Amino acid sequence: MALKTHVLISSVNNLSDARYCAGMHVNYIGFGFEKTDNNYIPRETFKELTEWLSGVDFVGEFSHYETQDVRMTLQDYGTKYVQIRNKDQVKQLQLDGFTVILTIDITDWLSIENIHPDYLVIESHHKALTEEEIHIITKLGTEHKVFIGSGITEENVDSILEETKAYGIALQGGNEIRPGYKDYDALADILEALEVDDLE
Repeated sequence: MALKTHVLISSVNNLSDARYCAGMHVNYIGFGFEKTDNNYIPRETFKELTEWLSGVDFVGEFSHYETQDVRMTLQDYGTKYVQIRNKDQVKQLQLDGFTVILTIDITDWLSIENIHPDYLVIESHHKALTEEEIHIITKLGTEHKVFIGSGITEENVDSILEETKAYGIALQGGNEIRPGYKDYDALADILEALEVDDLE
């Protein structure tokens, strides 16, 4: 089986999520590399988690670190992909050889006119995307590889991808109910809705 679009899973903090997502053939799995992150994954834990996984790229997630700290942490963990929220860090991290995923609120879309991350995650505060937001995502998708990071359900994922022509979707991992037991619910429903037969 495969998925009909590219999928980024952020904030993964346990082996259950990581193995499930890798088994569902998502493209990117993100881990919190900032020590102040609620989902912070120490380097040793990251190595333990990822040694079980294959066929997926690992992303280091940052929200507040200065560029130098981001660079040093990525080198320490040994990852190439980085997800950030500070648009001013994009160019330097790209020059340092990293593949940059920039996350922005959709209300800030005009502020990245001259910024060119490798990938762009668009988030919204609305439970469901508005028509205006769909229009903005569609426009941004002509210039960027856009992951839709909000307003996605199993019922609407196909229609939104078709309408916006987005590069993919970005979903959030979650905490285990208890060690080794995970209630996937909406995450699993969306991924299963995206499954296609390899022969199709």
